[in-house]
Amino acid sequence: MKRIFLIVVAIAWLGLVFFTPKVEALNLPECVLNDCNCSDFATQPEAQAVFNVFVKDFFRLDKDGDGIVCTSLPGTPKTEKVEPEASELSQPKSLSKLVLKQIKFGNPSDADTVLNNYLIPKEQFVISYNCSRNLANWVSWMVDASYLGDVERADDFRPDPDLPCYQPTPRDYRRSGYDRGHIAPSADRDSNKEDNSATFYMSNIMPQSPSNNREVWRELEGYERDIITELGNKAVYIVAGPLGNIGTIGNGVTVPESTWKVILVAGANGSPSQTIAVNIPNNESVKNTDWQDYLTTVNRIEKLTGYDFFKELPDEIEEVLESKVYQQ
Repeated sequence: MKRIFLIVVAIAWLGLVFFTPKVEALNLPECVLNDCNCSDFATQPEAQAVFNVFVKDFFRLDKDGDGIVCTSLPGTPKTEKVEPEASELSQPKSLSKLVLKQIKFGNPSDADTVLNNYLIPKEQFVISYNCSRNLANWVSWMVDASYLGDVERADDFRPDPDLPCYQPTPRDYRRSGYDRGHIAPSADRDSNKEDNSATFYMSNIMPQSPSNNREVWRELEGYERDIITELGNKAVYIVAGPLGNIGTIGNGVTVPESTWKVILVAGANGSPSQTIAVNIPNNESVKNTDWQDYLTTVNRIEKLTGYDFFKELPDEIEEVLESKVYQQ
């Protein structure tokens, strides 16, 4: 009888925790009925509200124990930074040079300020965004040894404040059946926390079928890094994105029919040596297949998308490289 009484008391206590007027007034998200993590919140104040209500960090949101949670999300309160001594200051990097590094061989769609071809330059990658699809047209980035390390994956999916239109959130993907699939992958930016965290902006995410995202797409991402770490090349220059429309999820986020990627390999001497191009169906038909099964030419992807890749290459080199199917 005593055990039954304790169970009843515990249930009653949980009811008070989840349904007090205080919780209702804060309009807390559904995750409080299960398990919350930072990717469940659109802003830092939302996460902070949950942390403040549930004592003893019930959802383990406070990673460093300072009482301020999910600090990579928008709206995080600013804290004063202690400036280093003058002797410790390093030469600041040029933002323009960092951005140009990610788009060295051209702007494939001549993206600018048009809302369906809106250019978003970041230090880690460059995006052409389509506001009518709530999805990137393409993302362009480069990878060399300087970007590869062992920083822990951030997993802080969040809206991108640089978008000029609706800013998708992780909630748009909830119970959709589609993964929040990276275009520029997290593991291509794991030399420091800031770069890795940037890959979790929802502008760099597209709805991918589980087998597309977790199998063939992931395996190609690993091979891209092997090109540098195992095969001895200097760098790869990558453009990738979604193609087609088979419906929407959430607040109008387009689900693509396929996912494509084109890669320019720079050999050990830094000169362009070959290209890789794939177009992978965004459904479960790709389960237990290999990325090599979807090889095509850069020219073919250009015809499908209407984009002009690697146009800063000399014409004679571009013509040869973009017409060949990659051979390992």
